[in-house]
Amino acid sequence: MSNSAEPQYDLVIVGGGISGAVVAKTVIEAALKKRDEKEQEEEGTGASVKLPHILILEAGRSTALSADKYDTYVEAYHKALIKVPNSPYPASSSAQQPDVLDIRPLHDADGNPVVSEQGYFVQKGPLPFGSDYARSLGGTTLHWLGTTLRMLPNDFKMKTTYSRGVDWPLSYDQLKPYYERAEWDILGVAANVEHQHYPGIEDDDPKKYFKSADTEKFPAGDYSFPMEEIPSSYLDEYFSKRAGDMTIRLPSTTKPTHSFKVKISNTPVARNSTPTRASYKIVGAAGNADRGQRCEGNSSCIPICPVQAKYSALKTLYELIVRFPALQAGEQPGERAAVTIRSQSVATQVVHASGKAAQQDRGEAETKGKVTGITYKTYYDDGTQPTEHTVTARRYVLAANSIENATLLLASEAANSSKQVGKNLMDHPLLLTWGLLPENVGAYRGPGSTSGIPAFRDGTFRKDRTAFRVEIGNWGWNFPENAPYDTVLDLVGGAKDGKAQLYGKALRTRLGEILPRQFRIAWELEQDPEARNCVTIDDRYKDALGKHRPVIQYDLSDYVKASLPWAAEASRQLFAQLGMVDKRKRPEYETGDYTDYKPNPDPDPAQVVYKGQTYWVRGAGHVVGTHRMGTDPSTSVVNSYQRSHDLTNLYVVGCGSMPTLGTSNPTLTMTALALRTGDMIAEELSK
Repeated sequence: MSNSAEPQYDLVIVGGGISGAVVAKTVIEAALKKRDEKEQEEEGTGASVKLPHILILEAGRSTALSADKYDTYVEAYHKALIKVPNSPYPASSSAQQPDVLDIRPLHDADGNPVVSEQGYFVQKGPLPFGSDYARSLGGTTLHWLGTTLRMLPNDFKMKTTYSRGVDWPLSYDQLKPYYERAEWDILGVAANVEHQHYPGIEDDDPKKYFKSADTEKFPAGDYSFPMEEIPSSYLDEYFSKRAGDMTIRLPSTTKPTHSFKVKISNTPVARNSTPTRASYKIVGAAGNADRGQRCEGNSSCIPICPVQAKYSALKTLYELIVRFPALQAGEQPGERAAVTIRSQSVATQVVHASGKAAQQDRGEAETKGKVTGITYKTYYDDGTQPTEHTVTARRYVLAANSIENATLLLASEAANSSKQVGKNLMDHPLLLTWGLLPENVGAYRGPGSTSGIPAFRDGTFRKDRTAFRVEIGNWGWNFPENAPYDTVLDLVGGAKDGKAQLYGKALRTRLGEILPRQFRIAWELEQDPEARNCVTIDDRYKDALGKHRPVIQYDLSDYVKASLPWAAEASRQLFAQLGMVDKRKRPEYETGDYTDYKPNPDPDPAQVVYKGQTYWVRGAGHVVGTHRMGTDPSTSVVNSYQRSHDLTNLYVVGCGSMPTLGTSNPTLTMTALALRTGDMIAEELSK
């Protein structure tokens, strides 16, 4: 073990994903802007503004920062027998990561509860947490879908409006300017305002919902996205023609029915398209700007965009190390902005002086504590023993994913006077429905999804059951039935007598008849925050570096489960409208509804029973909660700027700060929050 001295940084960030990258970029650009302004005010004084010196600690590898090495991820994806989100990204025993293939049932054949230690998570249930994340430079933006929906105004005030969950310390209007910056300056969002249809907004008018206060950039406040929308798929058009005007009616105990007008809405995405303004510069692949200038429809957004037309944090990180390389020998901190990325470096301890200790040490009346350093271990690929280091800075940011942030804070006994660290873990539980359409709709072409149905995202029904968003999938039955691979196995049919039923031209012809007609919908359910859904640590469960593995307890509330029969019934009505009425089951391939909720004879970890009916519920990869923000330090971990209530120089950022989840994929909101936090840190460092 070494204890080599470390330089003093202005900012140390734990986690090389999107939140850490955005905070670093925001802090540096704010300092540069201030220096330029000071220079203009009084020539020759700009140099008096010290520029930040930033260190980013990343637990995983930094393989993908060069375009050619990124291609090794693409190659790994091609070779993977089962293509799940983390397939392209090899984990290290020193920086393990969760994998959906490790999910196991949490009860035995007799129905008794069991604990699963399979993989990285320790799952205590009663329902397994069904999502994963990547521990590599770039984080989970390496394998996200790219969906960038904003939250709805009522999502920020669930307690006030529907007596459910909690309210945010922020409103939609307060976060709106940061949404705009996230869409323009970080992610690069492709969408058209007039094609957004959201319930619960003013007069059902998207222009009012998106109306900007920045009238200099958007004359009269008429907002526009930086890039034109990704064209809706042929499936979306087919769907819209046949079901776009229908009304779905769902039963309720408080009123006869709830009516929902189906209206297809093109989905905003962080995927390169045609710029809406000549001045907008598209960001191509990290290390090869000419690549990924446009989405090429490679149909593998999850787990990997082979050309990097989809945003990942690698793009922001690459920009930072090119524009602001690490300081060289002889250079002094503050002379220029500098970013150092230290990969394969796992943070193990937030070193801090508690409020009481800090008060005694300084002889001050201050009751809050401060972080005094971050301890981390660096591991090596040549067999060298890991080395331990402690680094100090003026400000610290934990940006290592909701679950990793919580685990680190718990292991450090830090920032947890509220006892809320690790609690309120949330996801978007997915109910999948699928069928075989009577016509070819071009499945398996283009991005994973280009449109959705927003009708169920808000309404008075949220007093009784959660909202949900409908994602129209373009990739056939790949999620529920492992198609096209299992479809091929069905048609070859060699398992029974060892002889293939179809092969050669006949097999290809039949596949051509079936695969383009496969249709799937994901019903993404909002999940409410519950303290019992939590991440904890246990000294019995540690990884190769001695770091605690996350121990997870997870379940769905009756508030969530009450939406399952609604989603199933809405699906039934939609499928009937599209001509899929008869219930079918593989290996038969005739037009019909193949959705199957019947209990599996073998224990199925995705199985949820509600009022006697079985449903299969998957994870969406939207890991939220564990260090929620709020105004009351007794019920929240951070304030609205994501600063710890307990440790004044510590920020805990990311989806973990979100008090509620709504029905929008969380990355855009997380990015907006990181921009707001970056502004605050920049202001503090400037003093």
